[in-house]
Amino acid sequence: MDELTEVFSALMTVEYRVIGCKRVTGGCISEAYKVLVEDSAGKQLRWFAKANQPSFLSNFNAEADGLERLGATGSIRVPRPACVGQVAGRVWLIMEWIDQSPQHDSFFRDLGTRLAELHRCTSGRRIGLEQDNFLGAATQINQATGRWTDFFAENRLGFQLRWGVDQRLVDGSLRQACERIIGRLDQLLEGRAEDTSLLHGDLWSGNYLCDDTGQPVILDPAVYYGCREAEFGMLRLFGACPPPFYESYQDCFPMKAGWQRRVKVYVLYHLLNHLNLFGSGYHSECQRMAEQILRS
Repeated sequence: MDELTEVFSALMTVEYRVIGCKRVTGGCISEAYKVLVEDSAGKQLRWFAKANQPSFLSNFNAEADGLERLGATGSIRVPRPACVGQVAGRVWLIMEWIDQSPQHDSFFRDLGTRLAELHRCTSGRRIGLEQDNFLGAATQINQATGRWTDFFAENRLGFQLRWGVDQRLVDGSLRQACERIIGRLDQLLEGRAEDTSLLHGDLWSGNYLCDDTGQPVILDPAVYYGCREAEFGMLRLFGACPPPFYESYQDCFPMKAGWQRRVKVYVLYHLLNHLNLFGSGYHSECQRMAEQILRS
């Protein structure tokens, strides 16, 4: 608790007294704490604090930036970031603590509607972001291009493929399949809407929750502007969202016919990222998905 007292004193703009803390699950990358504080008026507040090594400062800054961008849309709740900084040899991200409740019967319908509203209210022609950020622990290149397929070919599939080859995780067969997909992206992604939206970028079952009022909350973003069909890559891989989620999304902001086929390209991106981060156990899944895409 002494360390957290020092952290809150150094980083927070309001004077708080730390009166309790508890180590909590905060993902596989950083240490995480639930922190109970008291302000000068005696009001108690709870914060969520994450800590990591100094080299992680850019990751925390990117996460806070993503939460601020998503929160500014007013479309879906996110944890409000308070500060990022370095204290006593570690870097910290402090954000709003959100109490959870079990997912109710209409949770996934509400989540689909809120996600559709996020995409609808940010719809335009912007691609990428002013700066690079992170997808998990991996660098995510966001340099803008004039066309979505060029952006995805170079900064998403191409980046992951080159990284995998450099790490000797991609063999000749997978490399050839991915290169064929990159060469055919215009055809494979044909039929999508040309408009783009602000994307969460890493949306799966571990990055959404139900708060104590029943509202959907999304967290741990990897934001950028892109084709909104790309949002469903991680959801189709690890999300396990039931039909009402997709039905409510389509009711609010319909995607064009064929999106279920096109989304496999975005699933492949996330599979390649997992291959690069977690090793050869993902190789066969990458190969199978690439072959499915080429047969479509």
